[in-house]
Amino acid sequence: MKKAIRSLVTMFCILTVMLLLTGPVYADLGDTTLKKGMRHPDVVMLQEKLSILNHFDGDEYTDYFGSETETALKAFQSAVGIKPDGVAGKATFKLLTMKIKQFEMRPDNFIPLKEGDSGERVQDFQTKLEALKLYSGPINGHYDAATKEAVAAFQKNAALEPTGIIDFAAMMKLNEEAGKVIADRASAGRRAINAKVVDFAKNFLGAPYVWGASNGKAFDCSGFVMYILKKFNVNLDHSASGQFKKGEKIEKADLQPGDLVFFTTYKKGASHVGIYIGNSKFIHASSGVDQVTITDLNTNYYKRRYLGARRYDLAESN
Repeated sequence: MKKAIRSLVTMFCILTVMLLLTGPVYADLGDTTLKKGMRHPDVVMLQEKLSILNHFDGDEYTDYFGSETETALKAFQSAVGIKPDGVAGKATFKLLTMKIKQFEMRPDNFIPLKEGDSGERVQDFQTKLEALKLYSGPINGHYDAATKEAVAAFQKNAALEPTGIIDFAAMMKLNEEAGKVIADRASAGRRAINAKVVDFAKNFLGAPYVWGASNGKAFDCSGFVMYILKKFNVNLDHSASGQFKKGEKIEKADLQPGDLVFFTTYKKGASHVGIYIGNSKFIHASSGVDQVTITDLNTNYYKRRYLGARRYDLAESN
């Protein structure tokens, strides 16, 4: 009897495994390519996503990929600028997901911009299109034919439907791409000023260290920094502790020439300061050698006493 029961249990397990192996096993959404005539659970998700984006008008979602689903999918593919073949694979599902996220992020009061519109928003986008070298007309806030042409060119480059209308998707992408270019330009401008700060500071190498001095002929540490940065429209306190309390905090790994580096030396807190010049070196008025000198941050003395760094907004004096 026990032997018969064991046999039945074994047979049941084998049948269960066979059913699992021969039955449909579905991968992640998009791993199975969907096309007309197929039945698959992912078709339901495809129809739902197309419906959210106003491409599928069916009364209900089913697992059958029919003509209505194919037509809706082709409309979506045309709208996003990919080949309208009516076949849904991983790339199509990725675009669908991205578009739905953009749709969900769109504020209720968002108003697209189009030819004939005017105002500060138009002017802002003209500036961004100019930064991307797609627009060379006047930055006047008037959405004219030239602005529309530039928007359409941007949309085409970004694999968006080239309508010439700034919808939410175009706005998000334009802000992202122009932001990168503008940030790069700002970084390049800062690098140029940083180089001038370093060159100006090096003019005073060998100037004597004098406590409390900041007259261009002799300096103490904070007086030297104060004198140099004043030429670049930054007014600082004549004390390392005061300078440390202001400016933008910068991590050591992110140091750029022109940043101020601070140390704890003869008292707790910021008691010594210099100007970072690159390659792990800084220029400072040192009481140890009684003059303005260049020192490596990794020397044992300063490495152990390093406190932090600050960055100030530098600008060339007229």
